[in-house]
Amino acid sequence: MEKIPFVLGGNLQGGELVVAYPYDMVRSMWKTQDYTPTPDDHVFRWLAYSYASTHRLMTDARRRACHTEDFQKEDGTVNGASWHTVAGSINDFSYLHTNCFELSIYVGCDKYPHESELPEEWENNRESLIVFMEQVHRGIKGIVKDVHGKGIPNAVISVEGVNHDIRTGKKTKTKPQNISANEQVYGLKTKYRTSLQL
Repeated sequence: MEKIPFVLGGNLQGGELVVAYPYDMVRSMWKTQDYTPTPDDHVFRWLAYSYASTHRLMTDARRRACHTEDFQKEDGTVNGASWHTVAGSINDFSYLHTNCFELSIYVGCDKYPHESELPEEWENNRESLIVFMEQVHRGIKGIVKDVHGKGIPNAVISVEGVNHDIRTGKKTKTKPQNISANEQVYGLKTKYRTSLQL
């Protein structure tokens, strides 16, 4: 993940019907649960909602809760740290150390469904998986080049108002997630002058 700049990831799990987004670790050592947003919280909430809202059961008001918590009331999504703290989660690692926005997707109430239940579980999640993968096309895409048209690897891409930078890969394409029309995007690299071209 650190070598290839993935931009979207989902780890599939069982045992619940919810999509959890970062951060998964609380900031205070005195709390076991606390809403802990990333600088890109609005993006993560949208990504989680895009999966949950197209799942056949996650947001269905008529379904029973899997266990003790009913995430259907929260549109089938939850901030990981407000649910249960996970130190060193792949979601937090991906966000802090790579370009990847990753979610934990709990696809069904059973942790280990019986083989005979798999076709139904597939149908419950099929559309959600497709919609989630389509989210990779949201936002802006671009190539950071020098004045000679050569790509600049490892350039830092910053979005005005978001305290989280990403970097270009070896092939220099970049894709910040969900940029609104009024936000400025900057590319920075030592020994280069920043310029903006649309």
